[in-house]
Amino acid sequence: MANTIFARNPDERNALSQKHIAIVGCGSIGGAVADIAARTGLGTLTLIDPDIVSSENIGRHVLTTHDVGQPKVDALASHLKAINPELVVNLVCGGFSGELAPTPDLIISAVDSFQCESLINIYSLGAKVPAIYAGVWGAASVGELYYVVPGKTPCYHCFASFRKNAALELPTDPRKYTDPNFDDTKVPGRPGLWAQILVVSSLCFQLGHGLLGLRPQLIDEFHTLWLFNMTDFASPLQPLSVTFGKTARRSCAVCDPSRLVDLEAGVQRVV
Repeated sequence: MANTIFARNPDERNALSQKHIAIVGCGSIGGAVADIAARTGLGTLTLIDPDIVSSENIGRHVLTTHDVGQPKVDALASHLKAINPELVVNLVCGGFSGELAPTPDLIISAVDSFQCESLINIYSLGAKVPAIYAGVWGAASVGELYYVVPGKTPCYHCFASFRKNAALELPTDPRKYTDPNFDDTKVPGRPGLWAQILVVSSLCFQLGHGLLGLRPQLIDEFHTLWLFNMTDFASPLQPLSVTFGKTARRSCAVCDPSRLVDLEAGVQRVV
């Protein structure tokens, strides 16, 4: 059956069938990227998410009302296997622990938590696995993609450490004082249309192609931040095209080679 399913993209299927992608966050962007990957002939996919499918998810997700009440990873795995029966799917119905086995060829962050993004960054650097951080601004008016190639590009902390301060502006939830597992850096759900999510997800997978070696011309050390303006035409960002943000390696406490960092413990020891 695979010869028929992938008859129009046999070269990509042959290359991707040997690849393993881990997606942390199976919401709108993560689910769409997983759907695209399955349709392209990916060999192995690891899905990580602690949440249950709710009715409010359906308006911008590949899943349907039949999946409401199920764990997102379970429902998404069934959906993907119906597309590509040969796909190997590993499921983690829980938060990202900072470890993955087996080690993937690429990790994609599609989460809404600054804390989780920091854990993914530490894992990416320690395991030397390329990473993509995907998200949107506001009501999905601008898509944001940032990729990291460990040892070659600035890490996610170099680019987004300022967001730790932004987390202080999030609504205060009293659970942070009573629940040791509560994540108070999690961004509340925001509006946005499925069409805009698909744009960001498609560009994310194109970057993944580059990081996996199929589109090497997309990857360098200078164009690591991609911004796509979909609806805010008053923005200085050019509408309906990719704008490259400028990033530069700073004296980062996480990936600066002049500093000694215990990546497993996530503790910095400056020497």
